[in-house]
Amino acid sequence: MLIYICEDSESDALRLNHHLITFSKEKQYNFEIISFPSGDELVTDFEQSHNWPELLFLDIYMNGKNGIDTARHLRSLGYSGGIIFTTSSTEHAMDSYEVNALYYLQKPYDHIHFINAMERCRHILQNAQQNFTFTLKKKKFSIPYADILFFETGQHTVILHMTSGTVSFPGSLTQITELLCQSDNFVPVGRSFLINLNHVAGRFHNDLLMSDHSIVQIPLRKQDEILAIVERWQQDKQTDAGKNG
Repeated sequence: MLIYICEDSESDALRLNHHLITFSKEKQYNFEIISFPSGDELVTDFEQSHNWPELLFLDIYMNGKNGIDTARHLRSLGYSGGIIFTTSSTEHAMDSYEVNALYYLQKPYDHIHFINAMERCRHILQNAQQNFTFTLKKKKFSIPYADILFFETGQHTVILHMTSGTVSFPGSLTQITELLCQSDNFVPVGRSFLINLNHVAGRFHNDLLMSDHSIVQIPLRKQDEILAIVERWQQDKQTDAGKNG
């Protein structure tokens, strides 16, 4: 699971990194942690890379672009992952609702407070622990569900679109749909696509805009049904964020 820390205080960043490592050992999670010293550098990385994190710890008071403005910018780019604000003041607590933040972690905090914050993103942690496995050229690959944007039917193949890129492998989209639709966030879009609702950034006319800016076309007969599912999913996420704020 990929986690970003955006913190201009090196000591605070190291402390947060320590909490994450301790938590990962306690819960047996596999975290990859990357730190950024400013919101400007984080935004630059987002604009240049599709390897977006499942969870972002974002300090509010930083030189240059502050945490709230950074979060707004990331959401405008299509980032749909979890955001936890870290700050020494509750001044911007209400602003966290605007960007669907999961938690507002006030400094100084201890490990108990940190665990409370992590409880707010339990669904993200659970999804990150689930993996999709496929075989390509006699080699087996395992991809976290959280890294999957969508599947697409190819010519005698299935095309897997991930946060880190795209790969094709022999297979049947029908079989993959039967497997992954046991998870609430995977939904078939006609016979050609299987999408991860967590990576839907918005609508493009009556089609779906994904977090990597790809367009998933919805069959005309399915438009009302799929768009209603997406809207309901996003409303539920906003409601959960509001309860946890």
